Amino acid sequence: MKRYLLTMVLALGFIFISGCSKDGREVQNNDETKNDVRISEGDKRVIFTLESLPYDMEYMGHTLQFSSCQLYQEKSDVNNSYIPYVIAKVKIEGIDDETLNLYNEGLYVYGNINNEKNQLGNKALSKICEVDNEGYRYYVFSQWLLSSHDYRYDFSESDFNVGFLILQGEDYRALQFIYNGHSGSNVEDLRDIGEEVWHAIKQKQHESMKLKS
Repeated sequence: MKRYLLTMVLALGFIFISGCSKDGREVQNNDETKNDVRISEGDKRVIFTLESLPYDMEYMGHTLQFSSCQLYQEKSDVNNSYIPYVIAKVKIEGIDDETLNLYNEGLYVYGNINNEKNQLGNKALSKICEVDNEGYRYYVFSQWLLSSHDYRYDFSESDFNVGFLILQGEDYRALQFIYNGHSGSNVEDLRDIGEEVWHAIKQKQHESMKLKS
């Protein structure tokens, strides 16, 4: 079931990017702006482009708050290189397990980063793990664990975004929430996210590396 839904999500993603419906007809979008949120409505999908957080995401009558999204980095003392992490935080407190499982099956989430110093132009980041902590779910984006990520410069003045594409039931209507952020001149170290969450991220990374080795 989950594989089938994921296939549908990816298919929908292609349709949305191309701007065409399933039968090839052009999708007509109606755009409006409410409280600094740009809302674009098309065939089977509504896109909410966010410039500030928090924002309430809808799923089948439930609300999951998109609470925050921030860029972090790790510095290696060995070769003075940097690794970027974009982390989105969603409030799941009060959502029952069955609803969360269905939400997960109908969710496609992605992240990107742009940093001129490190010659990254809208670089796609992989979701390396999820961490649940104190009523929140943290979606952690970085690079594949075994790929090269020796970036010479820090990630100050970076643009980044995270998108949640959520299917809304069997009719495959989708709501897409996209947050666009900018890191400014100071980027926090990954440890600054909090000891429990940091430890969980590193543990999941370690487990993934063991599985891939």
